Amino acid sequence: MLTVMGVHLPQLISVVTVCCGNPIALADTLSSIASQEAPAGTEAGTPWLDWVVVDGSEDGSCQRLLQQHYQSLGARGVALHYLRRQARGIYAGVNAGLAASRGAWLQVLPAGDAHADASSLARLARHARSLTARGREGNRPEPAAVFGQAWVEVPGQALRWLSPDPAVRAIGCWLRHMVPCHSALLFEGNWARRHAYREASAIYGDRPIMRAALAASGPESYLAEPVCRFRLGGLSSGPADPVTLLRRWRDPDLDRRGRAHELAKALLFPLRGTYPDLMRARARWLGLIC
Repeated sequence: MLTVMGVHLPQLISVVTVCCGNPIALADTLSSIASQEAPAGTEAGTPWLDWVVVDGSEDGSCQRLLQQHYQSLGARGVALHYLRRQARGIYAGVNAGLAASRGAWLQVLPAGDAHADASSLARLARHARSLTARGREGNRPEPAAVFGQAWVEVPGQALRWLSPDPAVRAIGCWLRHMVPCHSALLFEGNWARRHAYREASAIYGDRPIMRAALAASGPESYLAEPVCRFRLGGLSSGPADPVTLLRRWRDPDLDRRGRAHELAKALLFPLRGTYPDLMRARARWLGLIC
């Protein structure tokens, strides 16, 4: 399953997905990828989405799922590029996907995450290309990334909220307190391929990459529209037993403030609803003060 290799295609969007023995989560992401509408102006029959899936599974469950949908994805302009790699951590997988990608713009969408709706990628791409064109016309730096809002969802509960909150007026203020959802970003492809993730980081290696990209892009990079869905309770956002908490604390990309946050999460998550409720309240509070 090897497609769209070699030639750089200026209208191509790459999406990098890392999976590891989780075909059910991968199926959610696959459905989202298959539902995406091609950006306006895409020629019929031309691949417009380069989906790079890096599989660290010990079994063939994820590969079999992808094989079942290979032809139907191709019919929708999605060129599937499958890479089987020994599991060495999520950021090693992302780096392998970056190296194999060919898109002018690039999104990292781990297995289990999904787009907000069928036009999410097209809207992000339109915003990115608009800022790039304005930058060239005004002789200004072109954006390293653009980002939108994420629907944060709590599995098994009705809790759901947008981050950043729609009430935010000054996105620069919000970014001093928060980072966007990783899946809500669309990176300039060449910038992304030049900025590898720190593979020693087990969980938080995306944070310095996001901060660097947004620092190079400015407040105009924000698109105040939902573009992805993030389910609370995964690798970085779920409850932590003592071993998991220690592992997170040792992450080289987690600062002192982040360690205090992880301790609060470990204490409050077991109390049903407490931590998600506090997260939703914090999102709303930042919406009011920024």
